[in-house]
Amino acid sequence: MNKGINKTLIAAMLLAGTYSQATAQQYRVNANAHSHNDYLQQQPFYLAHANHFFSIEIDVFSKGDQLLVAHTPKEISPLRTIESLYIEPLMREMRLNGGKPYANGDKLQFLIDLKNGGDSALKVLERKLAPIREHFDVAKNPNAVRLVISGDMPAPARFSNFDPIFFFDGRAELKYTPDQLKRVAFVSAPLQQFSTWNGLGRMVHTEQAKVKHFVDSIHTTGKQVRFWGAPDTHTAWIEFMKLNIDYLNTDKPGEMAHFLNALPDNTYTAPATHEPYKPTYKTDVAGKKPKNVILLISDGAGFAQLWAAATANRGQLNATHFKHISFSQTASADDYNTDSAAGATAMSTGKKTNNRHIGVDTLGNPLLNIVDNLAAKGIKSGVISNDQITGATPSAFIAHQAERNDAAKIAKDVLNSQVTLLVGGKHKAFDEQLTQQLKQKGFTVQEGIGTAPFSGKRVLCFDGDNYDTNFRLIEQTFDKSIAYLQSQSHGKGFFLVMEGAKIDAGGHSNKIKTCIDEYLSFDKVIGKALQFADKDGETLVLVTSDHETGGIIVYDGSYTTGLVTGTFTTTDHTGLPVPLLSYGPGAEKFAGFIQNNEIPLKIIELLTK
Repeated sequence: MNKGINKTLIAAMLLAGTYSQATAQQYRVNANAHSHNDYLQQQPFYLAHANHFFSIEIDVFSKGDQLLVAHTPKEISPLRTIESLYIEPLMREMRLNGGKPYANGDKLQFLIDLKNGGDSALKVLERKLAPIREHFDVAKNPNAVRLVISGDMPAPARFSNFDPIFFFDGRAELKYTPDQLKRVAFVSAPLQQFSTWNGLGRMVHTEQAKVKHFVDSIHTTGKQVRFWGAPDTHTAWIEFMKLNIDYLNTDKPGEMAHFLNALPDNTYTAPATHEPYKPTYKTDVAGKKPKNVILLISDGAGFAQLWAAATANRGQLNATHFKHISFSQTASADDYNTDSAAGATAMSTGKKTNNRHIGVDTLGNPLLNIVDNLAAKGIKSGVISNDQITGATPSAFIAHQAERNDAAKIAKDVLNSQVTLLVGGKHKAFDEQLTQQLKQKGFTVQEGIGTAPFSGKRVLCFDGDNYDTNFRLIEQTFDKSIAYLQSQSHGKGFFLVMEGAKIDAGGHSNKIKTCIDEYLSFDKVIGKALQFADKDGETLVLVTSDHETGGIIVYDGSYTTGLVTGTFTTTDHTGLPVPLLSYGPGAEKFAGFIQNNEIPLKIIELLTK
């Protein structure tokens, strides 16, 4: 019977449920990973064991009183016995772990596939294990290794002829009594019975429905499901998890372990969504010049981070409402991959420089930045970040140092900057002496953004750089920053740069939740900027990044639920071009693939000529 599970089996299983099935997003190496054909690994047992696999498969051929581990008869070797490859290594580990297969108490299962010999082969195994039987008696020993027999196994009626330490690989077409079913560990079937899918692309819906029906029918009985002959790809593993298939077969134990261990950090559903602002596009036309420019920098965000956030927000963002979509090439002067210092310096000075350089050229000479350039023409500027003020991106607009870590020197450079509004986290370099000097330079210095409007000819506000409490600083600061700069511009316009600094942290830590949460916060600022640009009519909004971090790949998601699943290829920066979005008068000037250092040159041209 191949089209459905035997009704007798269902009835019996309802009386003998065991090992409840996994639920979506709870798959773990120590509960669901099965090292298929483990004996073909260069290090049988040890590779799967080192990665805390729950289940390890062993194919054995019976030859006299020996059980030889091999995939086919031609591969049989008298040196590759079940003792030498599995039993002895297991016993060594259990001695080291105080009688447990894993020191931390994780469970282990051996799936022993008898390729020949049937009952006699199983009796040989029974005799071999007799001296160490206690280590396989799961009924009496909570640390025991479960043994499941597959392949040339006895008929259900003969289960009772063998030691109770042996469980058996169930078949949906067989009839089991309640007592026999107690010896069934799980139910296995060939995936080809339901699908011809090769693990690439997506399983067609009709085949998916067949697999799901089978899996669900087994789960209603309290038993787990294993498929053999299943594809072994990341896409397949994701699909099988969606279908609640309990065992994930793999011939790549190390790769699967990394995949499953990283899954909690690579899978996320945002708890809330926001409704994007719908631009009017009335000023988003060619041939006009702006009076104001808002430059929004999402540190570490490439297109994948943007689209992960869009997926989490049910398929749309403020960032997805731009019509002018370009790319910025981010390479530094001395490397394919830029860091934030060189990336931000390019966007602040119009010159490429070396990594780690802040506002200086490749030789360490100070470069005129856009803030000071515009100040000479009477245009006020603001620099705001939820990083520390001495962080690489904000400091590139206010400082000139050859080393990004020279925070004390960067902080002192604020004394010579022409910035009007500066908001960010406080570094210890801003001591009482420096604070007094800044006040003498005309700054009103305040702790916390507060609720009152910014006031004074110049403002230095310390806030942010605390992920748990102030990571939405740029959201909270946008409106009052715009109001303040307008009040100080005296009709000459303003330049405002705001950085969402912590998207980068998600890439470095390989946590998609951080990437998404931070980009969603950043996107709300984009919406505020677009709304202001429509109301003002003379404002250009630019959205870009200094570089991409993490090499993130989004390979699954749902626009309905907002679920996002991805993976990271690095914990470092990449050389990928980053999106450059533009809206408002002058937006057409940023079309195409452009170098990041072209951005400030175009802004200055639009504002001053």
